[in-house]
Amino acid sequence: MNEPAESAISLKAGSLTFIEVLATSIALIGPSMTPILIAPYMYALAGNGTWLAYVFGGTMLIFVALCINQFASRSSAAGSMYGYVAEHLGPAAGAVGGWTLLWAYGFVATAVLGAMALFVQGLLADVGLRAPSLIVVVVLAAIAWQAAYRGVQVSAIVMLVLELISVSVICVLVAIVLHAHGPSLDSNQLHVKGGFPGGIGFAIAFAVFSFVGFESATAFGAEAKRPLVTIPRAVIASVIFAAAFFVIATYAEIVGLAHLGKPLDKEQFPLQTLVTGYGLGYLAVPITVGAICSAFSVCLACVTTAGRITYAMARAGLFPPLFARIEPRHDTPNVAVTVVTATALTVAFGALAFGVAPIDIFDDCGTLSTFGFLLVYLLIAIGAVAYRKQLRELRTIDVAISSIAILLLLLAAVTLYYPVPAPPQRWFGYVFLAFVAVGSLWFRLKKASD
Repeated sequence: MNEPAESAISLKAGSLTFIEVLATSIALIGPSMTPILIAPYMYALAGNGTWLAYVFGGTMLIFVALCINQFASRSSAAGSMYGYVAEHLGPAAGAVGGWTLLWAYGFVATAVLGAMALFVQGLLADVGLRAPSLIVVVVLAAIAWQAAYRGVQVSAIVMLVLELISVSVICVLVAIVLHAHGPSLDSNQLHVKGGFPGGIGFAIAFAVFSFVGFESATAFGAEAKRPLVTIPRAVIASVIFAAAFFVIATYAEIVGLAHLGKPLDKEQFPLQTLVTGYGLGYLAVPITVGAICSAFSVCLACVTTAGRITYAMARAGLFPPLFARIEPRHDTPNVAVTVVTATALTVAFGALAFGVAPIDIFDDCGTLSTFGFLLVYLLIAIGAVAYRKQLRELRTIDVAISSIAILLLLLAAVTLYYPVPAPPQRWFGYVFLAFVAVGSLWFRLKKASD
C-alpha cells in the first residue's frame, strides 16, 4: 500500500530511554488505581481471594509478555502491537488487532476521565467547593491532549513523576498498616472466603483491567533508544512491578479494613477509610491528589499510545492519510492524538450528560476495555508461534509458552460471558463483537476499493 505524503516526516528516532519507555507502560497500567478504586469491586467478586486473583492474573500476563517479547526483541516500529499481528497473521488479522487496540485504549481513557471527575469532586468537597463533572473532564482531557501533542518525551516524564508520587504515598500507608499487624500472615487470606460462587474466575478476568497497558512500550519502537533491548525489558518489568504492587496492596487493604470491621467491598474509597481508622489524617489529601495524578497519567498514556497506533494504521492505508500526519515542530502524530482525545472525551461527556455516575463510567468502561485487550493478547500469543515458525526457530518451549497464554486468556474471556452478568454488563460482550464485526467489514471494503 502507498504511504501518505505526510510520512516523509517521521517520529523522533532514539528519543526515549529505558526509564522513559518503562514510565509509559507503568503509567498506562496506573497501579495506584487498583487499591484506590478497583480493589472493592475485586473483593466483591473474590473475597479474601482478591490477592490470589492478582497472582493468577499476573502469571497469565507474564506468559503474554513473553509472547510479545518474541517480536519486541527482533523488530521495532511505531504501533508495534498492531504491526506484530499484521506481519505474522496477515493484514486482515492485523486490522482487527489494531481496531481492537483502539477500542481498548479508548475505553481506558474514558474510564479514567470518569475516575478523575470523582476524585476532583471529592477533593473540592473537602474545602467546601464543587465543580460540575462535565467541566472537570473537559479541562483534564484538554490538558492531557496538550501534553501528548507537544511531545512524547514530555509526556513520559510527566507520567513517571505523577505515578511515582501516587505509588509512594500508597506504599507509606501500606507499610504502616502491615507494621501495625506484625510479621505474621493473615490466615483468613490463605483461604478463598467471601465473594460469590465462581467469583474468583471473573475476578481473574477483571484483573486484566488493572494490568492493561503493560504492553504499551511496544508502540514506541520508532522512538526508543536500543529498542530491541529497551522494549522487551520494559514489557516484562512493568508486569512484574504491577503484580507485586497489586498483591501487597490488596493484601494490606483486606487486613487493615478487617481490623476496622469494614469489609473492602463496602468501601468506595478504601484507602481513605484506612487513613481515618489508623489515625493517619495527614495522608488523606495526598492520597486523593495521588489518585488524580494516577488517573491523569493513565489518560495521558492512553492518548499517547493510541495516537501512535492510529498513526501506524494510517501509514498502512487502513485510515485516511490525514491520520498519519506528523506535527513538524514536536514530531508527534498530532491529528491522531487529537482524534483519540476527542473520542474519549465525547463518550465520557455524553455519559455524564445523561446522568451516568462517574464511578459507573469507570467500572463500565474498564470492563469494556478488558474485552479488547484479551482479544489482542490472544492474537499476539498465536502470532508468536507463527513468527518463530517463519524464522525456522520454533522450539517446544515457545509452543508451550504460547499454549499456556492462549489457554489462560480463553478461560478469562469465558468468565466475562458466563455466568451471565447483570445488566448492563451482560450486553458488553455482544457490543464488543459487533464493534469487531463492523471494523472487519470496513477494512474489507476499503481493501476492495484500493
